[in-house]
Amino acid sequence: MSHADTAMTEAELIRHATYYRASPALQGRIRTSLRFVRSPGRFDGWARGFAMAATVAAVAVVSWKGALLAAAPAADDELAREVTTAHIRSLIAEGHLHDVLSTDRHTVKPWFSGKLDFAPPVEDFADAGLRLTGGRLDYLAGRPVAALTYAHQKHVVNLFVWPAQTPRDVSPVALSRQGYSMQHWIEAGMSYWLVADVEPRQLVSLANVIRKVP
Repeated sequence: MSHADTAMTEAELIRHATYYRASPALQGRIRTSLRFVRSPGRFDGWARGFAMAATVAAVAVVSWKGALLAAAPAADDELAREVTTAHIRSLIAEGHLHDVLSTDRHTVKPWFSGKLDFAPPVEDFADAGLRLTGGRLDYLAGRPVAALTYAHQKHVVNLFVWPAQTPRDVSPVALSRQGYSMQHWIEAGMSYWLVADVEPRQLVSLANVIRKVP
């Protein structure tokens, strides 16, 4: 990368950086430093220059650290975006919603055998208003996953399942991306992402059905 390219990149970073107001404590320290800089006889010329540079550097570090933390999305947020994209893709890409089309879990579950390195739990909850319609293979979090499809009223519901990286259970977390409601939880060594175009409270109810929560 040339020096010009580097300068352009830095200019773009500065232009798009997020600015933060210094905390009262930091403002106090800066004012104290500036008073010392302005006080005659306190420092000679080079010392005053050093103090000013140190103050500016401290503010710059705090500002850029805050900007970088705000700009760096959490891993779960990135995964939520992946899940949302996979859900949307299944709705708009012809023939992508199902690799196996069936309301019989004894047909859907065996279909995944040999295609994944795990056996996804497959159940039908038609009695609770969540009817199994089939499944497919998808790719999330850098690995193949099971995508189970359900119908709730006139809505398509995607349930993505794959082995979790942690053995402990994690209670459901509600998220929303691009107008789609999501529920994410970990249970019995499996990571679940439930997505649908329904109200958040309604999706909580559907997640409870899947989790068999009374």
